[in-house]
Amino acid sequence: MNVYLIGAVVVLWYMLYRYRRRRLYELAALIPTGPEKIPFVGALQHSYNIMNNIIDLIQKYTTYTQNNGGFAKLWVGPLLYVVMTNPEDVEFILKNCLEKADVIKFMRNIVGNAGIFAPVSIWTRRRKMLIPTFSPKIINSFMDIIISQSEELAMQLSHHKVVGTGRFAAWEFISAYTLDSVCETALGIRINYLQNPNNAFLKATTNLFALITDRMLQVWFWPDLIYNCTSRSTEFYENLKIVYGLTDEIIQRKKEELKDVDVHLDTDHANSAQINIVGQSPKKVRCFLEHLILLSKNSGGFTDVELREEVITFLLAGTDTSSIAICNTLTLLAKYPKIQEKVYQEIVDVLGELNRPLEKDDLKEFKYLERVIKESLRLFPPAPLVIRKVIEETTMPTGVTLPADTGVIISVWGISRDKKYWGPDADCFDPDRFLPDRKTGLFIPFSSGPRNCIGYQYALMSVKMALIAVLRRYRVIGEEENGPAPTIDTKFNIMMKAKDNYQLALEAR
Repeated sequence: MNVYLIGAVVVLWYMLYRYRRRRLYELAALIPTGPEKIPFVGALQHSYNIMNNIIDLIQKYTTYTQNNGGFAKLWVGPLLYVVMTNPEDVEFILKNCLEKADVIKFMRNIVGNAGIFAPVSIWTRRRKMLIPTFSPKIINSFMDIIISQSEELAMQLSHHKVVGTGRFAAWEFISAYTLDSVCETALGIRINYLQNPNNAFLKATTNLFALITDRMLQVWFWPDLIYNCTSRSTEFYENLKIVYGLTDEIIQRKKEELKDVDVHLDTDHANSAQINIVGQSPKKVRCFLEHLILLSKNSGGFTDVELREEVITFLLAGTDTSSIAICNTLTLLAKYPKIQEKVYQEIVDVLGELNRPLEKDDLKEFKYLERVIKESLRLFPPAPLVIRKVIEETTMPTGVTLPADTGVIISVWGISRDKKYWGPDADCFDPDRFLPDRKTGLFIPFSSGPRNCIGYQYALMSVKMALIAVLRRYRVIGEEENGPAPTIDTKFNIMMKAKDNYQLALEAR
């Protein structure tokens, strides 16, 4: 009897559940279903490596959406997600739907409510406080640090004897450069990763990325009750403790250094920012953390926990994004030597002699290199997806209505390759498509709208300087591409990066 009663209760509960969601199912039925089931949805019937196949799925769904009105739906358990590629609808979502989707919550286990992942109610205040910290003047004040780090990168490539000795994994060196640059500009500390590859902090951040990606792509680990019973959870929190510990220590040290500093921040200088210390001469602000601490004094802003969250976000987001952009660009230049030589000739024209140091005013002269970087970001965006959530029922500009609480997956990779907007050669590597008189499609490697990447100017500056430092000294050698459409065998690990860690060779010029 009890069995029948339980069965009846379950049936009634399910019927009520379906009835309350009837509008969602009604609208979802009008959206085309994707080309195939995602491996991590539903039962555990798929045994192949999700990390190595998610990029293929992104490509399949992108092609399908482009041929079916720009939309395709998929179900993640009871959650509805819609893959979107139509530029008009994408821009509407990025401007008007600012809440992040549920899957982003796992990143909050690392960075808390930092601006990039925070709910809108928290993000609004954080973003307002962060904007002055990422002004062009303040970013330019860190240019000397990045120039020094890029020169160090070129020197280390020679010091480690990878020049003229065949193929090597470029990722190790490029990621060391971005980590060193970000740590010095964000925290004001030099870590010299290539001289200290076993640095506990850096190993912990790498492990955290891998663990969080693993959890995001395996839906059976989403419930905390299940995940917290696994060895992965133990490993995750051990690494998180390391990252939090060092960051908190640095924050307290910086706050002690700045406790007698007047809160007035002088940003009138074109390429610098200064602080006024009581009874002393103005002093240049050395890192983003100092800016955040001082701005917090001005506005009663960030607590110690909030400072930690924002700094860690900058460390994590600023390293992999720039590293992948640099490595992808070097890979593409190895595939197309003629384009590489045009870049090198521009470097020679701007800088002249090999040993002439790069200066702040030089960067704006590298017009062709800038187009090469943009084309690299278009074809191989480090972040191939942007994920948002529609809070209430919303009608898109093209007429499709999304139900309330729908997750929206914006395929940056697909939008950048849509032949309807980029032309029949959309898959081809052509830096000149970014000439001022050429019409382009929607270009959003750093997202767009109010929640775009606040540090994109810093990232582009870091990428450009690293490429100049390497290419003015070395010729990048790789397997040349047979046609104009390049391929890079990639995997998904929060970002989209090459499976082989970017195997390249260098020859001295």
